[in-house]
Amino acid sequence: MADISIKKIEYKGWKNCVEVSNGIVDLVATTDVGPRVIRFGFAGGKNEFCEVAEDLGTVGGDQWKMYGGHRLWHSPEIMPRTYFPDNGKVAWRRRKNGIVLDQPVESTTGIKKDIEITMSPDEAKVTLVHRLTNMGAWAVELAAWPITVMAPGGREIIPQVKVDTGLL
Repeated sequence: MADISIKKIEYKGWKNCVEVSNGIVDLVATTDVGPRVIRFGFAGGKNEFCEVAEDLGTVGGDQWKMYGGHRLWHSPEIMPRTYFPDNGKVAWRRRKNGIVLDQPVESTTGIKKDIEITMSPDEAKVTLVHRLTNMGAWAVELAAWPITVMAPGGREIIPQVKVDTGLL
């Protein structure tokens, strides 16, 4: 059984990223902005995720930025709630075979986001668990909305239910 390597690295101008690798696949999560996984691919291979060149390595500001990669939003899409900028630092901690990314509570929404990432020690398999926690004073109706922006020419396979429920 292989070991999972977890180390702090610099990536494309972000000084504080975390790389998780099992030697088969690797991913890079930004902690200067996020929570976000900016890279995923076979170890030593190309990034399967899109990287938006003009946003790479940037931090701060109050405008929403695309960045690329994989991120967590809340649905339904409503301006300005959904577009709260994830331009600030996130905390991270180790867990068995992975990490957890913790975003501070969003100042305008009262929502806290976290992404738990677990990697198989001996397969090209990664599991992400997305959590939204309402830290505000009032109930809100929303759903977790994970979004992955694939690199041009890439392919994402998403299993779909085969029962027509009449809903998307």
